Amino acid sequence: MCAYKKFSNYYDLIYRGIVDYENECQILKAIFKKYCHKELKLILDLGCGTGSHTIPLSKHGYNVTGIDISHAMIRKAREKVAKEGINTKFLVQDMRRLNLKTKFQCAVCMFGAFGYLLTDEDLTDFLSGLHNHLYENGIIIFEYWSIGGLKPSPYRSWMKAQDGNVTVYRMAESNFDRATNVLNIEMNFVVVSKDKPAETFTENHRIRCYTLEELKNFLKSNGFEPVIAYDWSVKDISNLKAPEKETFRVLMVAQKMKFPEKD
Repeated sequence: MCAYKKFSNYYDLIYRGIVDYENECQILKAIFKKYCHKELKLILDLGCGTGSHTIPLSKHGYNVTGIDISHAMIRKAREKVAKEGINTKFLVQDMRRLNLKTKFQCAVCMFGAFGYLLTDEDLTDFLSGLHNHLYENGIIIFEYWSIGGLKPSPYRSWMKAQDGNVTVYRMAESNFDRATNVLNIEMNFVVVSKDKPAETFTENHRIRCYTLEELKNFLKSNGFEPVIAYDWSVKDISNLKAPEKETFRVLMVAQKMKFPEKD
């Protein structure tokens, strides 16, 4: 499940031009206000990475705990809050096996983190553990990648990111396995620095993709009631709309039910 190794050193540099974290957190605040039944304080950020959502939410006054399976990503997150003097807790944990000493009013799982739950068993373990860590009527808000929005395989892309003396090139090829609904992504990196030899490395990531109806059924079978889904490519709260078949990034809101529904 854990793939972020050397990539963790350049993760923030690459995605700061792709994901507007502050804007996403502003929209999340509006969603919190609409669907969380009590004044929201306690948030669990699942698959938090380097804290790119955790930290802005903390700055907005929430008590946020971030967890991630990657030691390297959590180390980066802790370095960031130490520099800013923010009192935010980051823990190394597998979100399929949550073991925390507190409950939360809301959990978020953003960007591609949810997709690392590759099997039905992974998803069941995750939802079961989360159910135990949420208060009554607690909310989960998570992003998933929709099968209908995938590019034809193989899909190749490249990008360049620069910060001072460091330039990172990333070449990626994605191939979708229809037997497992898993998107296999091979990322090849070239890092050029003015004062160091060029570095190259490769990481492989596997992300499970879903249909909306499939996810609704998973949620209902594991103690969560689907509330609403949004097209997460829309970056203005006033323009949020339901996802279409071709929407790639989808944001799902679901509420903890008192008694899990089992077949």
